Amino acid sequence: MNRLVIPIASLVLLGFFSLLTPASAVDGSQLIGELGSKTFAAAIAFSAAVASSAFGLARAGSAGLAATAERPEVRTTAIIISAFAEALGIYGIVVAFFILGAS
Repeated sequence: MNRLVIPIASLVLLGFFSLLTPASAVDGSQLIGELGSKTFAAAIAFSAAVASSAFGLARAGSAGLAATAERPEVRTTAIIISAFAEALGIYGIVVAFFILGAS
């Protein structure tokens, strides 16, 4: 659990600053504007996808290395499974771009 403190704190700070920065750049009188809401939603989508991807990659990568040490013929399968976890992070950035590009 101690390993998760820094990533979770980073996500909270990212979400907080995504609320403040766009609203203060556009109009200082409101905290959350339309641009701030979009930025916050994109930050949440991207950070959740990347955190999930990192968790999956850590689990699949360590298990793949252990399995490859015992049986070298499973190396390709381990790489493919790790690629699925990496694809989750790519999907997260695509969703964030869709959110920011929506009118």
